[in-house]
Amino acid sequence: MREKIVTNIAGIQREMLKLIGEVSALTSNPLAIEDAIDEVWHPKCDVFQTDSEWVVIAELAGVEKNEISISVSPDYLRISGIRSFPATNCPLCYYNMEIETGHFERRIYFPDANIAKDNPKVSYINGILRIAFTLAPVVERIIPVQ
Repeated sequence: MREKIVTNIAGIQREMLKLIGEVSALTSNPLAIEDAIDEVWHPKCDVFQTDSEWVVIAELAGVEKNEISISVSPDYLRISGIRSFPATNCPLCYYNMEIETGHFERRIYFPDANIAKDNPKVSYINGILRIAFTLAPVVERIIPVQ
């Protein structure tokens, strides 16, 4: 019985962290709580809007281009993949290990803007992934008064 209660509390905690993360992503200073939610690492991203584009820039140093996956849902952009370094044949003794490896994922929720999500411009140069979506113009229809 006790194990079931602890499992349920852990599940509630995970769902609360996800909710806080989603709400936090909408603010100007998002909380860095994603690492507490799951077992993948989350690349740092800049998200901004210009007059004509909604842009996401992700820092993916050391990730091979063919290891990056980008997908779009109606609600969010998902960047995922894997970063690995070649194994060495000699034993290692780390003094400091800060570069995260393994699977990564980042979800960025779309703002309430009219974004053309079908054909983003994607580039990957020197470990920086840039994804730009064109802002669709707002079309107003004139309604005559009878």
